[in-house]
Amino acid sequence: MSAPGATTRLGVLVPSSNSNAESSIQRMLAGRDDVAAHVTRFRLPASLDDRIDAGVLGDAPALIADVEPDAVAFHGTSGSWTGFDGDRGLCDQLAEITGAPATTATLAVLSALQSLGLQRVGLVFPGPREIAEQIMAQYRTVGVDFVTLSAPGVSLSNPEIARVDESWIDALIRPAFDADALDGVVCIGTNLRSAYRATGFEAEFGIPVIDSATATLWEMLALSGAGAAIPGWGRLLAEAR
Repeated sequence: MSAPGATTRLGVLVPSSNSNAESSIQRMLAGRDDVAAHVTRFRLPASLDDRIDAGVLGDAPALIADVEPDAVAFHGTSGSWTGFDGDRGLCDQLAEITGAPATTATLAVLSALQSLGLQRVGLVFPGPREIAEQIMAQYRTVGVDFVTLSAPGVSLSNPEIARVDESWIDALIRPAFDADALDGVVCIGTNLRSAYRATGFEAEFGIPVIDSATATLWEMLALSGAGAAIPGWGRLLAEAR
């Protein structure tokens, strides 16, 4: 009888105010005994405009390196508005510290869009509209056109975003589909529990829904060499990679 334990280890660096990352990853990996996710936390800077680097993450990368991960990820989307290059630099830092290939939620979303060939998409963002407009501008530099935008009319903290119920999430997501000839819809914000609603909207509208938390796991699985189809979480995870 073999000893229990996963053969693939994923290292996840999670903002301290995010309560969705661990639970969503655990649920997505419920049928994957070969993969385990190991999480460490760090505190986000006060301003949304601050770029995340190894200095902001403090001891978190070194702590996650202790489990000898096969892939690591910064489970945050700030690079969507502060810039892709900053996230690529962060990945270089994480790879050097942990000895494993690295990604971020932002770069994972970009990889998912490219993998599925999505260029004309709707954006769902649970934060300020001015930040959402920066996200749209950033993605347009790489050929992705956000043609619709749905953002809340009120300002929510990260813990408040995690507490909204499914009717609130559905009401936020639905307007993003309000355009002709969309390729897909993207939900950016890893503390928004939109992953749980993706399959329903995909069935209703017939186009992919890319959730940033789902994309992060999808990319880590590919980087670690453990990519395989995981049904029930939308088209992205349902396709083996």
